[in-house]
Amino acid sequence: MTDTTTTTTGGIDPTGARELLDRADRISRRAHDAVRWPYVTFITALGVATSLGTLAMGLTTGTAFAAVYVGTLAALVALVIGFMLAIRGRSAFASSRRWTVYIASWAVTYCAAIAVVGWVHGSVLWSGVTSGLVLVVALVCAAWESRS
Repeated sequence: MTDTTTTTTGGIDPTGARELLDRADRISRRAHDAVRWPYVTFITALGVATSLGTLAMGLTTGTAFAAVYVGTLAALVALVIGFMLAIRGRSAFASSRRWTVYIASWAVTYCAAIAVVGWVHGSVLWSGVTSGLVLVVALVCAAWESRS
């Protein structure tokens, strides 16, 4: 076996070490990006589905309301199941401060939108404002997640 190192200490030279560190940094960034995109997609889809669902619930009555309600619930269940399958092998809803803030922020705005559905039913202004707020909060959380 022959030794092809260029330094007297038996290690690699500084240029080779820098190249290895650069390569490790690129691999680390790609792995991190691959892990967070399911989370970004989930937050975005959650915001879109719930904001459109609450807007439609706030503006419809009767059979149309029931269809929107059931459709929104089905979309939520599908999102959660899809997210859990996409993150399989890892903790899908791992408790972290960042995720707690995301879900709490979404939940507060979603509860406000649901309150509008219940108490100010039929108000285009209030339904639009609260449903829009749900979407904005979810998109801000997704943007924050994509940069972290």
